[in-house]
Amino acid sequence: MPKAPRKSPEGRRGARSGDERAALLRRLAELEEREAHARHIVQTVGVSIWEEDFSGVQELLRELWRQGERDVRAWCAAHPEFVLEAVRRVRVVGVNDAALRMVGASSQQELLGSLERIFLPESLEVFVEQMVALDEGCSFIQAESVVRALDGRRMEVLFTFTWDAVVGRADRVLVTLMDIGERKAAERALQESEARFRNMADHAPVMMWMTDPRGGCTYLNRQWYEFTGQTEQTGLGFGWLKALHPEDAVSVEAVFVEANARRAPFQLDYRLRRADGEYRWAIDAAAPRFGPGGEFLGYIGSVIDITERRRREELQRFLAEAGTALASSLDYATTLATLARLAVPTLADWCMVDLLEEDGSVRRMEVTAAEPSEAPLAERLRRFPARLDGNPHHPPTQAILEGRPVLLPEMPPERLSSHAHDEEHARAIAATGPISLLSVPLLTRGRTLGALTFITTVRSGRHYGAVELEAAEDLARRAALSVDNARLYRDAQRAVRLRDEFLSIASHELKTPLTPLMLKLRVLTRELESRLEPTLGQRLLGHLEVCRRQVKRLSELVDGLLDVSHLSAGRLRIEREAVDLSELVREVAASFQPEAERSGCPLRLEAEGPVVGQWDRLRLEQVVSHLLSNALKYGAGHPVSIRVQAEGVQARLVVRDEGIGIEPDVLPRIFHKFERGVSERHYGGLGLGLYVTQQVLHAMGGTISAESTPGHGATFTVELPLAPPAPEAP
Repeated sequence: MPKAPRKSPEGRRGARSGDERAALLRRLAELEEREAHARHIVQTVGVSIWEEDFSGVQELLRELWRQGERDVRAWCAAHPEFVLEAVRRVRVVGVNDAALRMVGASSQQELLGSLERIFLPESLEVFVEQMVALDEGCSFIQAESVVRALDGRRMEVLFTFTWDAVVGRADRVLVTLMDIGERKAAERALQESEARFRNMADHAPVMMWMTDPRGGCTYLNRQWYEFTGQTEQTGLGFGWLKALHPEDAVSVEAVFVEANARRAPFQLDYRLRRADGEYRWAIDAAAPRFGPGGEFLGYIGSVIDITERRRREELQRFLAEAGTALASSLDYATTLATLARLAVPTLADWCMVDLLEEDGSVRRMEVTAAEPSEAPLAERLRRFPARLDGNPHHPPTQAILEGRPVLLPEMPPERLSSHAHDEEHARAIAATGPISLLSVPLLTRGRTLGALTFITTVRSGRHYGAVELEAAEDLARRAALSVDNARLYRDAQRAVRLRDEFLSIASHELKTPLTPLMLKLRVLTRELESRLEPTLGQRLLGHLEVCRRQVKRLSELVDGLLDVSHLSAGRLRIEREAVDLSELVREVAASFQPEAERSGCPLRLEAEGPVVGQWDRLRLEQVVSHLLSNALKYGAGHPVSIRVQAEGVQARLVVRDEGIGIEPDVLPRIFHKFERGVSERHYGGLGLGLYVTQQVLHAMGGTISAESTPGHGATFTVELPLAPPAPEAP
């Protein structure tokens, strides 16, 4: 069998070369496939990709290095023409389809070569950063800039610049551009909206704030900073709590944290420190914020200074309380003392009341201080009332003289002497430590009665303004009315006393001649009956009877005046004894029988039996006589009925006539002093009978009432306890 020929070394090498060639071809095919795949990706990806030749730029940078320039950024800032030359040296060598679509090109040829067609001057700053990165050896930078589309549109883009991205070409740069116009527009809209909100918030008449979901404050408007004196550094986060009154901060924080955990709205009041150090009451109201997806974003809230509102509410409550105190008494000295105590400390730390006397002098009625320990100083100030002949700039004096309020919001120590009568007075005022003063006149019916003066000190730190002035004037009007009413009441009481004294004296003086006159008429009647012939005697006796009735009527009127004077003076005496009311009414009715016959009003008495009680017999006769006299006077010729009965522990007397009656509008007043149910021109009288009757019955524990229908008569009902009432406890 022939042996196979042996392969020569050259043959073996040829076989290996063929295998390597095949492997190389396969490798090349894979690379081409990958390159085609990469190019496909580059072409189809939505990001604009540019390949740029930066060799010209690199040459310019090397020239700088040769010149010894190392700070590229500074050089570019000093030589803008250098930057423009560098831009001109950039060559676009390739773009993808996305780049064509972005700038509106129909083919690559429109974009290859110079950047001038898409480059804008606003992009120079970004280009400088590219050269700086190239100089410093950075392989990647990202920045926002602008380019120009071929149709002239200005486009906002996000640039990325990558060196060494093109294999084997250190002078090539791969650039991507992403259109961020919509995002930037949204950002600008958001910034504009936020700017509008901040502008509105900073010009809003209230303080405003915002927090993040954790509760930290992220925004406080200008009003907050101006009001509190805080800054962003001290107010944001939870620093705003430091502007609250220490007594309020803990509770406010607890309410806020609890509401933040529940995502619930809240409202609370607290004291907020103003930039000048004064604490002011504020109301803080907040609502939670939620995003489009319902996520909790934090709170937005507003803070309003409500000090004036609270002050008005406090002063209104004070005025209501003061009004009640002023109306509770007609002793104006006591009332004004109570008023001064109420004003401190609600309205003032010191309150002084000056009143004009009838002789034109001024008396300081009251001086009240907030601190009891200042009582000695209060006594000193009593010695310095308003003086009409004193310093006209003394506030109470000025208020009385001018009839208008005096408001001193500030009282600098160096000006105190100008408001005082003398140096001693100035020292007394200074001892109070005044910082603000308000003096208002007491005006009523066109007259000035005095002045109220209010002082605040460093103790309260309050300064008077329009709110306090309004309240003080309201209080002064009420006080003046109270003082005027009290004085009118005092004068009226004095007049009543003088009248009662006159009535008492006049009644006694009138009674003195009436008694002997009545006796003389009786004697004369007896002598005429015994000595004169019948015809003349009867005629004279008729005249004497008329005289006797008129004297009796005059005596009754005088007795009524005496009773009124005794009642006014509280000297009406009741002498109790056992009295049978039925028997007493029969006796009185019998005495009125002649008068009943003359008036054509027959008397009808109905008495079931004895009705015995402990009463004053003479006074009870007075009551029955007056009721029967009225019934006969106004009975208009109709019968008059009288009924006496006992009901349990009460005795009842009812007197009814069927005469003219009493008008409904008059009926409630007929038991008042000097009130009448009919015209005095037709029926006469003083209008005292029913008043005296009621007072006598009240003194015996009884009552009297009246019912009437005009044209159908009137009914008077008397009720008396059978036993005397128990004496009142001492």
